Amino acid sequence: MPASELHLGKAPETLSSGCFETLRAYEGCLFRLDAHMERLTASAQSLGLRLPTTRRALGRQLTRALQRAGVREAIVRVALIPRGPQLVRASIVVQPVLLPPALAYREGISIVVVPTRKFPVGVINPQVKYSARLASVLALADAHLRCVDEALFLDPMGSVTESTASNFAIIRRGALLTPPCWLGLLAGITRDVLMELAHQLRLPVHEIPLTRHDLYNADEALLLSTIKEVLPVTRIDGRLIGTGRPGPVTRRLHQAFRRLVRRELALGRVTT
Repeated sequence: MPASELHLGKAPETLSSGCFETLRAYEGCLFRLDAHMERLTASAQSLGLRLPTTRRALGRQLTRALQRAGVREAIVRVALIPRGPQLVRASIVVQPVLLPPALAYREGISIVVVPTRKFPVGVINPQVKYSARLASVLALADAHLRCVDEALFLDPMGSVTESTASNFAIIRRGALLTPPCWLGLLAGITRDVLMELAHQLRLPVHEIPLTRHDLYNADEALLLSTIKEVLPVTRIDGRLIGTGRPGPVTRRLHQAFRRLVRRELALGRVTT
């Protein structure tokens, strides 16, 4: 079949050139909806895509989709898919949230630094939550081949950036240390919330480059994401982190996060 006939004159949908957001619903309400919509809009703007509707209207569509699905504890994914130079389709999927097992929070998980690299910052800015995820897929497959739970990326200079689907942080001498976004990592919604909570708990927060040396000498380590919330890491590259058990600061931060969610639910601000 001639190439000109493949799409019968229609522009193909291009999943890899789109962008997306993943939101968490608690008790039927979307957490930090405005923050997610703001980031989705910024991703679209950076990619030269136009929202198919207003940001507020798209947020209402997500809420209605969640209500129609009838799932109170859910993950809602919205993707902007280009269909041509001027057309963008919004795809919304609602699924029951699949959380890490309770044992992962009680015992912590194991992660490994992998040789797979993401695109450099100078090629694709990580603040764009773009749909092409091959590097993360390969890195996670590498981690699973090594019988560990997650993978960590390094930048070309050997500094830690993030995991395949989470931000990363360590606790050292009572301070929260996390890589700065300019190294090549997404500014996560949960990451922002945790830094706010750390300040409220009078924990010093420092955004600084971290190397493997810093990881191996951390008192605690943790992953931060919409689905995982605050997940303790107790082993990196086969080395025990701290005592080899989830640490007290990580537990405090996760408890503070859960209190925040309950407070926003009670005040009716989760969907704003």
